This record gives sequence, structure tokens and C-alpha cells, in this order.
Amino acid sequence: MAVMKCVPGLFTAILCALSVIPAPAQTTTAPPTLNALKLEFDIVRAELLKPVSQLDDLYGAQLEKLRLDSQSRGQLEEVVAIRSESARLQGGAADPKAVDFPGLVRLREIYQKSKSDRLRAMNRALLPAIEKQKTLLEALRITRTRENRIDEAIATQKELDQIIALESATRKQLEAPAATPPATTMSTAGVADGPVATALKIRVQVDGIGHLHLRGGEIWYDHTRGRASAPGRHEGENPTYLNDKTEWRPVWSGSTTQRHAPGIAMPVEGTPAEVHVRQSGGRGHVVVLQQPAGTNDFTAILELRDQTKEGRTFNGSDWIEFRVSW
Repeated sequence: MAVMKCVPGLFTAILCALSVIPAPAQTTTAPPTLNALKLEFDIVRAELLKPVSQLDDLYGAQLEKLRLDSQSRGQLEEVVAIRSESARLQGGAADPKAVDFPGLVRLREIYQKSKSDRLRAMNRALLPAIEKQKTLLEALRITRTRENRIDEAIATQKELDQIIALESATRKQLEAPAATPPATTMSTAGVADGPVATALKIRVQVDGIGHLHLRGGEIWYDHTRGRASAPGRHEGENPTYLNDKTEWRPVWSGSTTQRHAPGIAMPVEGTPAEVHVRQSGGRGHVVVLQQPAGTNDFTAILELRDQTKEGRTFNGSDWIEFRVSW
């Protein structure tokens, strides 16, 4: 490199000073980890969901005020209807015998309209976040592949596939009519004929491995691929307890049972629900073997396992208690 010859003068003095300053060292920033990207996206999504959750809390508070008012007037039927609506809001099963009344109907309609508007606003805001997440995951997948960290690249691709599926579901929801279906279908007498529950608590005896199917408003057991005794049939015929109060006694025909309607409502067309399981009792565990989708007639399958997560079997049978929601 040619060295500048410095001669007197302000401008030349500045150039000479700059010519001796070393160039900054080039640094490379490591790409974020997959867990970091997932955490950041989950935080963004949770923030977008806050207005919807706040509305649910507000609706719950309004229901409680309405219940206290009905109770003070001695209106037992109104109190029962409000309790049924509160149970549905919390993910439980509504009381099919509850009778709606005008005050509750008006409050529900306001809530449903507001929730529909907030969900659409949330979905519109979520799409840019999804697009950003897709770009970051694609870049990370390419980087991990170049580094020959294949397991991490595969894990990143799986996460990318889930984000793409979320994007598709979000766009479908935005394309759907801006209306929320009623919480119950009303008869001409004002009685809730079809309560819409989005969760179901189940307690069942399991021996080995069994399978519970859910579709629309129905559930049933299919023991075709099961092992050991069918659910509830180890050393006897035990009922399946639903929401702590209903005894479902399945009627078996070969390896499957007749379908039972416990008062739930899973989507059977359009955007499928994502099924989640939270276990509260039992030595075994429950896994979602199949999520509902258009390719499987929107049928979810839960595998009930009386064994450890490592696959070690137990002697005899045990009761498993869990809550399935969507």
C-alpha cells in the first residue's frame, strides 16, 4: 500500500490521521437458536392474544354480576342458565337442561360479536409475525444444513412446517364470514338443545394400550390396534366418567363401541381444531396420536397408555384422568 506523504495543511493533516487508523475487525453474529426463535414468537403471539383473553375475563365478570342479580330476585332457572354458560366459557360442558332468558341471550350476543372482531384483528396482526418467523426459520435451516448439523436442521424444518400450517389456518379464518356461531343451538322453547363444549374431562380404566376417537360431537373407543384389555374392561365392565358426573357405559360391538354424544362440538369442516391433553391422574399417560384434519375426516385419536413414557409396561390396570381440549 502506498504511504501518503503528509504536507502542512489542515485537510492533508486529517487525511494523514485517517490513513493510520486500523480498519475495524470484521465480526460475525451467530444466528439465533431454534428455541430462541420459538420463544420470541410465542411471546408475540401471547401478546396478540391478550385482548381476546381479557374479553373472556370481562364476560365472566358480567356473567357473575348477572347471576347475583338473578339470585337476589329468586330466579332459580336464570341462575342455572348462567352457571351453565359460565361452565361453557371455562371449557366445560354446558347443562343441556338449562333454559336461556333474554338478559343472558343479549349478553352472549354482545360477547360473541366482540370476540369475533378481536379474533379477526388478532389474526390480521399475526400474519406479519408469521411471515417474519418463516424467514428466520428458513435462514436457520439453511445455516444448520451448511454446518452439517442435520438434526438441528430437521428440527427447524418441523417447526417451519408448523408455522406454515398456522399461516394457512389463520388465512382461512380471515377469509371466513365475520360471525361467531352461537354457544348453544336453541329450540323454539328456549332450551339449549346442543351445548357447545370445547373440552371434556375423562377418567377411564386402562390396561395396556387403548384408543379413544373424537369427531364432531361424538366419542368412541376403537380397540382394533389396542393391546391387553379394552378400556374399562379389565376384570369387569367399568364405566368411563365424563366431567366428574356422567357415567358412560360403552356398548361394544367387536373391537369398537357405539358412538356417544357427551355434549362437545369439534369442527367437522373448514379449519380443524388442534387437540390438547392435560393429565391430572394415573400412572400411565395419554398422547394425541392423530390430530383432526380434512384427510382423516376431522377425527382425533388419543392413545391411552398404561405404561411409562419409555414404554415399560405395568402389571394390571390403572385409572387415567385427563382433560382433552381444542
